[in-house]
Amino acid sequence: MKQKQTIGILYIATGPYIAFWDRFFDTFEEYFLPNTEKHYIVFTDAQEFYQSANERVHVKYLKSEPWPLPTLMKFHTFLEYRDELSKYDYLYQSNANIICLKEVKEEEFLPRKEKGEKLMFTLHPGYYQKRRIFRPYDRNRKSLAYVPYNCGNTFVFGAMNGGTAEGYLAFIEHMDARIVEDLKKGIIAKWHDESHINHDIIGRNDYRLLPPAFCYPVGFEIPGDKIITGVEKKTVFDVDAFKGVYHENEQGLRYQCKRLSKGIKFLLVPCLGWLRDSVLCRKPN
Repeated sequence: MKQKQTIGILYIATGPYIAFWDRFFDTFEEYFLPNTEKHYIVFTDAQEFYQSANERVHVKYLKSEPWPLPTLMKFHTFLEYRDELSKYDYLYQSNANIICLKEVKEEEFLPRKEKGEKLMFTLHPGYYQKRRIFRPYDRNRKSLAYVPYNCGNTFVFGAMNGGTAEGYLAFIEHMDARIVEDLKKGIIAKWHDESHINHDIIGRNDYRLLPPAFCYPVGFEIPGDKIITGVEKKTVFDVDAFKGVYHENEQGLRYQCKRLSKGIKFLLVPCLGWLRDSVLCRKPN
């Protein structure tokens, strides 16, 4: 009898994020890759939680850190267990507040070896239909995630990615090195690991690109199915307080003026940036 292929599902759930684990586990057990043996590597500071004694749930203690360190340093965290993770055929990671709504078959999700694919990413639902100058690449030239306005082919979602174990571990090792190098200079990329990912995939052709239906976040309404989707965080904890975000009074004149200014910059800056970067023939770092 042929042995089942295996996948290690990497799941970070420190602090309040462990509250999302129950639905994640149950829905992924029911619908996700039915012909693959699934193992869940859970990085958490929780002592005990749902299914923590399951033989396919492998618990790794991870101290809760202030935002954005949990997402920024997740590749570094995974690499601490590189030898253990390399035993799986595939590796996959997603945000904690994700559930699977419909069956996801291996042939529609995993990298296709016959096409030379080692990695998989999903199109970002908010930007995949926008012109590249309006996609939120990091425009800070001091960051290793920098992408000029005249570059970039697509924009993928940092909330979910994976690949063959060998391919994915090599990829996140490269990502971690660049993130750490930025941190040494006191730089945090605009969208953290997502910015570095979108910088790195420019020019690559060894990944499978999935439609937004495979990672459909809260707050978006786009045509098509919702296969893997996000769960609203605000129903579980105060997200703004957790991230240290302060919102101004939205009724005040100052706020309205800032909003208008932001809208003008949103349209004007990318256009001028594209003109400048095209004339200067700038390239990503």
